[in-house]
Amino acid sequence: MKIYGDSDRDTGLSTPRLTIDDGGTTLGAWISFRDPAAVDVVAAEAFDWICIDGQHGGAEIHELQQLVEAAHLFSVPSMVRVPGHDLGALGRVLDSGAGGIIFPTVEDAGTARILVAACRFAPRGKRSYGPTRRSPRYPKPTPGNPAEDTLCILMIETAEGLANLDSILATQPDGIFVGPYDLSLSLGITLEELTGQGEDGILADIARRATAAGVSPGIYTGEVPLSEKMRALGFRFMPVASDTGLLATASRNAVSAAKQLTAY
Repeated sequence: MKIYGDSDRDTGLSTPRLTIDDGGTTLGAWISFRDPAAVDVVAAEAFDWICIDGQHGGAEIHELQQLVEAAHLFSVPSMVRVPGHDLGALGRVLDSGAGGIIFPTVEDAGTARILVAACRFAPRGKRSYGPTRRSPRYPKPTPGNPAEDTLCILMIETAEGLANLDSILATQPDGIFVGPYDLSLSLGITLEELTGQGEDGILADIARRATAAGVSPGIYTGEVPLSEKMRALGFRFMPVASDTGLLATASRNAVSAAKQLTAY
């Protein structure tokens, strides 16, 4: 769609396409730091995607675009977990070029329906067209082409959201994303109990129901061993590492190795 005053020149950069529904498992990294340099370091290692945490992470709304673009420079698709359900703030994140939006704490079908529509251009949804924040550096999205719509991913992280899972899935988001920490708190059980239930447990049931509804199931893991357990239960996208976790682990290992030097 031509916008008056558009330049005929561009950088030739492309926006990497986020895919979570190809039948395989995609493994990403979680970003909490607000500095694009953190994304540079992590994205350079070719994770399947990067998720920038705009809810509990350090970045403000106006800083998210530079974090998204840092991932895209390494051809790594991006997601953003937005702070809440504010559609005004959402519009700015959508215009930044994020490939997927993760909405926290979705508990009913009415809310889900509004959020799904907000991520999609007409006629599939109600997203406003205003790509000037990306142009002319990156190509503008094409309204009406489903492949150009940002993926809508809804978090299931409360007992109420779990109780309404089927009606939420019926709104046809692109994915659901379990927040196991908050879900375990809401259900009154420990995280270890929730994630250790196996094929007959709550998490496996969520993954099965989502898959049957044609919705990709994801879950926050943050480490490889838990990611492998969740993959076996049917989850198809999850972060296997986080910037804070990687830094803490590397620091711990460095201190441990350094203490060996002084032990002699």
